[in-house]
Amino acid sequence: MSRETVERLREKGVLAVAGDASDPAVLVQAHVVHAAMLVVATPDPVKVRKIVEVARQLNPNVEIVLRTHTEEEADLLRQESAGKVFMGEHELALAMAGHVLARMDHPANG
Repeated sequence: MSRETVERLREKGVLAVAGDASDPAVLVQAHVVHAAMLVVATPDPVKVRKIVEVARQLNPNVEIVLRTHTEEEADLLRQESAGKVFMGEHELALAMAGHVLARMDHPANG
């Protein structure tokens, strides 16, 4: 959302777009029509659906990865086949459990 950050990135040759992805013009500017994957991490469920709708219109084959904040929203997005859904709290718990299990399997020497 920071125009200044985008300008600095562009000066370094990094492709970047500023704006709200629920605005179709932003997805067009981001060349979603050529994208292999779109990651949507906004907490606003209305915007998530708008982004998915526009992205699918522009590129029916784009893989969409969605972050959600509630189990109910995750269930709805899965039912709607909106994309691959990750719920923040669930993913955090899995990562923490993975870390703990890895540490138990490989105790620190000392």
